[in-house]
Amino acid sequence: MYKNADNPILNSTILNYRTLPFAILPTSDPFAAMRGVEPVAVIMPFEFLDNGDVVFNVCATDTETVEVEGKSGAHWSDGRHALENKGSGWFRGVVSGIPAGFQYMQYYFDGKPVLYEHAPIGWGYGYAVNYIDKPDPELDFYLMKHVPHGTIRYETYYSGYTKDMRSCWVYTPPSYDTNPEKTYPTLYIQHGAGENESGWFWQGKLNYILDNLIAEGKAEEMIIVSNSGYATPASPDSSNAFFSDLAPLLINDCIPFIEKRFRARQGKAYRALAGLSMGAIQAQTICYTHPESFDYIGIFSGVTGVELPDVEQRMFFKFLDYEQFYGNPEVFNAQHRLLYFGKGSDEGGDLLPREIAVLRERGVTCEYFVCDGVHEWQVWRKTAHDFLPRLFR
Repeated sequence: MYKNADNPILNSTILNYRTLPFAILPTSDPFAAMRGVEPVAVIMPFEFLDNGDVVFNVCATDTETVEVEGKSGAHWSDGRHALENKGSGWFRGVVSGIPAGFQYMQYYFDGKPVLYEHAPIGWGYGYAVNYIDKPDPELDFYLMKHVPHGTIRYETYYSGYTKDMRSCWVYTPPSYDTNPEKTYPTLYIQHGAGENESGWFWQGKLNYILDNLIAEGKAEEMIIVSNSGYATPASPDSSNAFFSDLAPLLINDCIPFIEKRFRARQGKAYRALAGLSMGAIQAQTICYTHPESFDYIGIFSGVTGVELPDVEQRMFFKFLDYEQFYGNPEVFNAQHRLLYFGKGSDEGGDLLPREIAVLRERGVTCEYFVCDGVHEWQVWRKTAHDFLPRLFR
């Protein structure tokens, strides 16, 4: 088994990329070697020390200062850290206190924010952004292990709702290509605002989480589909792309495509819909207003609809009339097999047990999960790990 600190997948720039030990040319010119420019020694962007500190190594020629910091909203957000100029274009520094797990981060060259090409890059905040994935000595459920692995496929289909071609990332489980007679249930899962359809696999490592759960006999094999959550209709009065109504695209365009293209079982009993943050709102909106489509609902870093008397109401309450759905709990419960909420303790998760208690007192059947963390991928990884074993059983 890989040791966490040695697992190259955490800080890969693509899903299964192992950083090759080639030298970085100080000119950043791929043809510099042909021109007689000597490469510098191989140095990796991050070194993870046993005491939890992280060493940052940066190659930045024609630069006087380099700083690093966690992005706004990340668990690591304690300000900028200056790296020491080692000469010949190299900067190095040790940073303490970075939390374990995935952290969006920012490099600054001479005080200006830059996208550093030699460190991992993901998609968040609406643009390409650097990140660090610090190994967690307590967790290995999202690492690539020596178990049977599913396949991630890039698919395209036409949407009659948006009047354009759409893309989705589709995970098929380990037996999909070896057992051509088998059919599978499907989880449709949505990203958050500023991210895209790659996020659940690129940042979330959802494929490895499910691979490992299947190998342990803790989760059913299933197809997973991740769509872009920005799906406004092709009309001049389209609503804001954030929090757009995803139902027409998902129900009328994507699901028919998936159930024709893949060996997906049909019917709501074999479909789940989940999402994080913006995707949580979209999942609720779709499942609550289209109860005929999904039996399982996963709300990660979303809201329950419960207004506690001593807590200020939050903006997300305006997206749904919860009383319309919770007002008749018997009807609501009959429409779904699972209503699930997950949240980080430092993003309102400390209130979640009280909110769930209110829902249960009203007669609403629901489950919940709370873990340490803020509005971040480490929370969503943990939530997915708890959620997946509850599906299709």
